[in-house]
Amino acid sequence: MSNSFSYKITNDSEQFTFDYTPVMGASETITAATCTVAVKEGTDPNASSILVGSPSWLGFKVTQRISGGLDGVTYSIQMTITTSLSNIYTVVGDLPVLAPINV
Repeated sequence: MSNSFSYKITNDSEQFTFDYTPVMGASETITAATCTVAVKEGTDPNASSILVGSPSWLGFKVTQRISGGLDGVTYSIQMTITTSLSNIYTVVGDLPVLAPINV
């Protein structure tokens, strides 16, 4: 599955949401979530530093706080969950990071 993120500004810190509603059964619950990050375009030798804390979830949606990042880099954010039925689902979303415009 894929997720769509428009962009993030380098100095912003915000929560990004991964929605598992389309794949989970009504009686299924999320029991664990893991978030990883890789560089899709550009260069950032420490890409994982944009992840702040651990993922959290409510219902079928998982959120991860993301902060910083380098201008011009597109990060591939991968969220993997395990459910109460032992299913494992992964959602990947690409996140371009841009510097703020100084006017």
